[in-house]
Amino acid sequence: MILEYSKDFDKSVKKLKDKIALTRLAKLIDELEKAADLSKISNVEPIANHSRMYRITRGDFRLFVEYVKWDINILLLEYVRRNEKTYRNYN
Repeated sequence: MILEYSKDFDKSVKKLKDKIALTRLAKLIDELEKAADLSKISNVEPIANHSRMYRITRGDFRLFVEYVKWDINILLLEYVRRNEKTYRNYN
């Protein structure tokens, strides 16, 4: 797949100080680049009320992604630690 990065994604990654989370993110991005589609990635769930948005779970963190063009381009939206406000932008 072809990955694109939003400004919010860049901001969320720059804020991260957790080296384990950054390592998991790097592995996940590598998996996404090699995968034919999201069904090949583990722990992917659709976001309710959004037909093209998904979240991918890695530990306490969530990577929010959106299909820009089905099965071709993925836009990485945000990578954040799970808390009570995590899904506020996606409901």
